[in-house]
Amino acid sequence: MKKDFLSLVGKHNKLTLVIIAIITCFFLYQASSLTLNGDYGSLLPNGGEQEQYSGGTTPTPTLPAPTVEATAETPSILETQVLTPSGNGHLLSADAQPFNGSIEGEEDYPPTTTYLVMVESKDLYTPENLTLIENTMAKLSSTRELGESTSLLSFVTMEKKGSRLMTVPFSPHRGTDPWTEEEAATLRKRAEQDPIISDYLVSEDLTCMLFSFGTSSLDPAQEAHLSSLLQPLRDKGIQISINGGAVINNKLMYYLNKDLGTLLGLCCLAILLVYYLSFRAKRSMLLPFSMSLIGIIWTLGTMKLLGYSLTIVNIVTPCMVLNLGSSYAIHVISEYYSDFTKGISPIESTRKILKTIAMACLTTVIGFLSLTLSKTPALREFGVAVGIGVTYCAILAATYIPALLTMVTPPKPHQVKTYSHGFLSKSVSYLSEVVIKRWYVFFLLWIVVIFGFVVTKDHIRINTNYMSYLPKKDVFGQSSRHFAQKMGGDSPFIVTIEAPEGTKNFFLEAGNLEKVYQYEQTVREKSNDIQQIISFSSYVSFANKVYSGTEGIPTSSGLMNLLSRMVVLMSKQTGTNLSSILDGDASTLNLIIQNYDSVDKDLSTISSSSRIEKVLKDYLPLLPDGTKVSIGGDPHLSLRFSNTLLADQRTSTYASYLLVFIVVLIAFKSLYSAFYSMIPILTGVMANYIFMYFLDIPFDMVTVSFASVAVGAGIDDAIHFLIRFREKQKLEHLPVSQMLHETIIETGRPIILTTLSIVTGMLMFTFASYTPIKYFGSLMAIALINCMLSTLLIMPAAIVMVEKLKHKFGRA
Repeated sequence: MKKDFLSLVGKHNKLTLVIIAIITCFFLYQASSLTLNGDYGSLLPNGGEQEQYSGGTTPTPTLPAPTVEATAETPSILETQVLTPSGNGHLLSADAQPFNGSIEGEEDYPPTTTYLVMVESKDLYTPENLTLIENTMAKLSSTRELGESTSLLSFVTMEKKGSRLMTVPFSPHRGTDPWTEEEAATLRKRAEQDPIISDYLVSEDLTCMLFSFGTSSLDPAQEAHLSSLLQPLRDKGIQISINGGAVINNKLMYYLNKDLGTLLGLCCLAILLVYYLSFRAKRSMLLPFSMSLIGIIWTLGTMKLLGYSLTIVNIVTPCMVLNLGSSYAIHVISEYYSDFTKGISPIESTRKILKTIAMACLTTVIGFLSLTLSKTPALREFGVAVGIGVTYCAILAATYIPALLTMVTPPKPHQVKTYSHGFLSKSVSYLSEVVIKRWYVFFLLWIVVIFGFVVTKDHIRINTNYMSYLPKKDVFGQSSRHFAQKMGGDSPFIVTIEAPEGTKNFFLEAGNLEKVYQYEQTVREKSNDIQQIISFSSYVSFANKVYSGTEGIPTSSGLMNLLSRMVVLMSKQTGTNLSSILDGDASTLNLIIQNYDSVDKDLSTISSSSRIEKVLKDYLPLLPDGTKVSIGGDPHLSLRFSNTLLADQRTSTYASYLLVFIVVLIAFKSLYSAFYSMIPILTGVMANYIFMYFLDIPFDMVTVSFASVAVGAGIDDAIHFLIRFREKQKLEHLPVSQMLHETIIETGRPIILTTLSIVTGMLMFTFASYTPIKYFGSLMAIALINCMLSTLLIMPAAIVMVEKLKHKFGRA
């Protein structure tokens, strides 16, 4: 069947090329509408079922709801005061206007993300600055892109007026007149006295103030326009930091566009250079390169048909197809050069190498398709896309390349001489002699690699913080870190505490709320990473301090009843419970925990999230008996995602090992050959763990796939070597050492060339903007070099050792 197929390609070479051209035009049309997606959140796996924990020391049976009665001490709420929550998490804010049942502009411009502005100055609370800030933020709110802001200026606090506890806006200023000294002083005094807003709406030192706007996605022009509206503040010397989902998505899109063109261009140049230096012929440079480009077009078109888009994970797909697909072309052209002097046609030389290409393609695709076992959608799409692209390149290597070789001018004598007697060929010949004579040295080296892997494998850190993916010198990244540092973190933990089933008004009972309050105070004291906790109990404690001068939970239920009605009112007005810190029947409350990595002085990290969760779980016995606790929020999701990444990495790697082993076992029908084939890929992956440990390279959404990819790509060299070695075993009755010597000489050059071409392309990834892609390119380059070296050095040494042991025990 192979002979008939290749004969048809040679006989109808022009028709073959026309068919390929038609298919290419179809996929090019599809690829032209492939889109970029910079939404990092869309790459994350589904949260799954949330784990629940038990609070207290012993379960408590369901009790009747406590009866809350008003007392003479019950404070009153002014009916003219309307409470509304907004944008930046769970906030209580005030509006002087009566609520009319709808929020202006909400139906026209439903917010899907946030636009955050932090203003910073040592002289923030002067009348001039406050007037300028308020007017500037009003201009932002008046744009079509943004809604009303949530900030200190729209937030409420509590004050005692005689015997009454009142909710009052932080801002005493009304109207359009400039701020007065008295109003500015009042705002600062209220901010100083309210501990709830510290590290949340204002920085602890009161030099920063946060404004949160609801918005939908912004294009770069809209973002630039909004930034220009903030210029008067900059001119006044007020530092501006802009953040939020809308801005982050634009930044990621910018780097996606930049990297796609840059990396693909650099990979093309690198591989062209390797081709030319390898064969010293333009045809041998352009033929495989054009094949890889066709493979890329087919791959991108298929991605569009599958409904995929280019993301920060699969943005390297075109480069991977270019790098890996080029190896098949090198195999075909190398065999063509080797057989040319023997008078063998391009079709016959392709037939000789076709088994190697088919096996290499199958095992490479297995490596990528093992990623489909991942729980992370982005990794699954990446595995499928590159697996399809590699298959396309293998098909083109068996059709497009031989069809062209039958039509082009044959290589010149000096080009064939360069191939067979050049420096690389001489080096391979010398290497083969060293390996056979000093085989034990290379076997001991393998033992050292295994030992290094065992020592380092459990000490590779995990990183799922997408902000750290940006270049270190990126202004936005630096601003985001400063933003989080001043405001007590960027994403809060959400701890939900539920009363025993069927118990209403549970958290209005002083004893129960006191336990929650003590839990909050304890975890905050025990964890340096927790900056602030916003909760119902913290509001009650603050209200108690304002009313009676004493912090903590009051014995009277009147104050708690007041705050409960405030939160219920707030939820009814917005039609959502997202801003609730206590639900309507007081049976569920939320703790919003602002956090920051106190050790690394950075945004929330996996390490800080892990430390916080440990503290949260360790002190659950302090909560009321019978309560149910669940932990959520972005830091918790990141921690779960890191565990998912590790599980995905193990699953896909083990699956690729197993499947490759089975394929080689079936193909060679030899258990020895199957085990020998594992040596290079095991060595490549194990050595990379050592490099990751010493270079402090973490596992992240991209680098987590390196092992599966290395298994699939690294096995190619071993298969090429073993196919040639087994052919010699069948046809020649020579000593094993001599057969290995000849096999290294015959396969060493194409193995080195294919590896160098792929490695050179992978090293171009180090010019990427995203740190994970830089790491991925480096890891793949190191892994493939290790696979190549172990194929030519360690695997022959292992074969020699096994043969010696078989001979020794056989003689015995």
